[in-house]
Amino acid sequence: MIKAHCFLRWPTLLHKEEILSARPSAPQLQEMQYNRDPDTVVTIVNPVEHPRDYVVWSICSFFHANPFCLGLLALIFSFKARDMKVMGDLQRAKGYSKWALGLNVAALISLVLIVLILVIVLIINAVADANSRYRNHY
Repeated sequence: MIKAHCFLRWPTLLHKEEILSARPSAPQLQEMQYNRDPDTVVTIVNPVEHPRDYVVWSICSFFHANPFCLGLLALIFSFKARDMKVMGDLQRAKGYSKWALGLNVAALISLVLIVLILVIVLIINAVADANSRYRNHY
């Protein structure tokens, strides 16, 4: 008895709608076997979703939005997440990815708050200066 194992190969006689309806929807790793002939076994494996590493966002946070060194920490965790993803340890990669995302969000929020406070202070100083000039003029 000869068994042929195929990776992500669908029979060519099915229509596109049948193929899409036959696909499993769970994102985790699943193995399903469809027996067409007693001699042929087709194994279909769903790919595992890899966590994102947010390296580009971390680089932008490091160079443009680095209050309290949050951009540097986010960059370090992004590189750790990428290294763990390459090594195949997806659980640790997911953890480092969450830390990188949180630090990037914290850096962005702190930058927005700092810019907003700076704009408000500049507006208040400009209004106060205009009022003092107005009072001294008359």
